[in-house]
Amino acid sequence: MHMDTFEIVFPFTVLLLIGVGAPAFMTGFNWFLNRNRTTWRSKDEPYECGLASTSGSADQPIDVKFYLVAMLFLAFDLEVAFLYPWAVRFLKGGWDMLWAFLVFLVLLESAYLYLFRKGALDWRK
Repeated sequence: MHMDTFEIVFPFTVLLLIGVGAPAFMTGFNWFLNRNRTTWRSKDEPYECGLASTSGSADQPIDVKFYLVAMLFLAFDLEVAFLYPWAVRFLKGGWDMLWAFLVFLVLLESAYLYLFRKGALDWRK
């Protein structure tokens, strides 16, 4: 089976044009729609996680609770990321996969229980 150059180059050319043209069109259209609109001063001020900035400088340290929230989000996200491939392969893995995953869940949930008892999951602080 012989493919000529047109059959190989044409799909890549179309893909390249769409990949470059679509973002360029969207950026240009956005600029066209918003070029005459004024903006509020508050949009130019620093913003940190839903709280008003206490200082005008980005050099000031951020409270540790923001980092804690980010790490806890990653831990919850990691658990969900491991659930999907496990569910896809569960029928082929048999009972050994079930027990291995139950050990993983028990260890992870024990860490969440520890965090809950320490008050790390209390968002009202």
